[in-house]
Amino acid sequence: MNAWTTWFPVLSAALSFAVCYAAIPAMIQLSLVKRLYDEPDARKVHTRRIGALGGIPIFGAFLFSFVLFSAGLDYPQQNSILAAYIILFSMGIKDDLFPLSPSKKIVGQLLAVLLVVLVGNVRMESLYGLFGIGELPYAVSVLGSVVLFLMLINSFNFIDGINGLSSGLGVLILLIYAYWFYRMNEALFLILCLSYAGALLGFLPYNYRRKAKIFMGDSGSMILGFNLAVITVFFIQKSVVAEPNFFYAIGSAVYAFALVLIPVFDTVRVVVLRLMRGRSPFSPDRNHIHHLLLDAGLSHRQGTAVLVTTAALFAALATALKGRMLPKYQLLLYVVLALVLSQIPRWTKLLRPEPEA
Repeated sequence: MNAWTTWFPVLSAALSFAVCYAAIPAMIQLSLVKRLYDEPDARKVHTRRIGALGGIPIFGAFLFSFVLFSAGLDYPQQNSILAAYIILFSMGIKDDLFPLSPSKKIVGQLLAVLLVVLVGNVRMESLYGLFGIGELPYAVSVLGSVVLFLMLINSFNFIDGINGLSSGLGVLILLIYAYWFYRMNEALFLILCLSYAGALLGFLPYNYRRKAKIFMGDSGSMILGFNLAVITVFFIQKSVVAEPNFFYAIGSAVYAFALVLIPVFDTVRVVVLRLMRGRSPFSPDRNHIHHLLLDAGLSHRQGTAVLVTTAALFAALATALKGRMLPKYQLLLYVVLALVLSQIPRWTKLLRPEPEA
């Protein structure tokens, strides 16, 4: 191990935390002065005007720290990833200030994703025997990777609905990935994980509270989902060839699926419900898991704590089952558990006695 995998990652986390934490009060003040609010409505869970530009200090702190401490590392993916950041961040700011149509957002996301998949070659190249499927044809690999990226970007965008949820899940997943990248001696992605986790931790004190002072907005949630998509694909690519080998072939992909299960499963569930009702998959409603938890009587902080704790338990289960259960059976187990757990808020609400008149 050297400075790239010891001191530099820790320093990158500390610096991004300090910069983000110090910058957010100015962003809150700017939102008040310029009236850059997220307006409450019937679907949203907040009841007052709150600034939604938290993604600016998060991204600025992360990018500054990441570029500073990764300078000198030679990774072919780095330039395409940085270019994609600029596209997504610019589009996110535009959407936070003047909402874009879903079609325009998808086009921007697709452009950023294609840069990384085609130019950076960050893509799923094989299923390593899962369901009897090995190496993927190039076209299938590109298409599948694009779908995966778009799924994760929009999953974290959709689930960013209560205080601290997206950022809390992000910190948990990033720290777990950071541990494995440390074990694999992958310096660039270790620094990426910790510098972004540090920025999110600088944001959380202003957001994970009874009355949030600022939201991360689309400029924050889309970058978060994109970062986790890049990290997930790279993790799967490298874990297969890492020495020593920590995962059995596709076991790394199933492990990664367990880490991002909550936002991905919630997005798939909500989209399927909307399509079954003849609605657009992007039409807003209150069927997300965080809405169900609030309707069952939990507060924002309690709902976030429940979901982040559940994500941590899925990660612990995936770690415990690593190498002890066939990946395809693990995958089935995680999906069944997610399906059952997603119904608990509804059952709780149905079983709760109606208040007396």
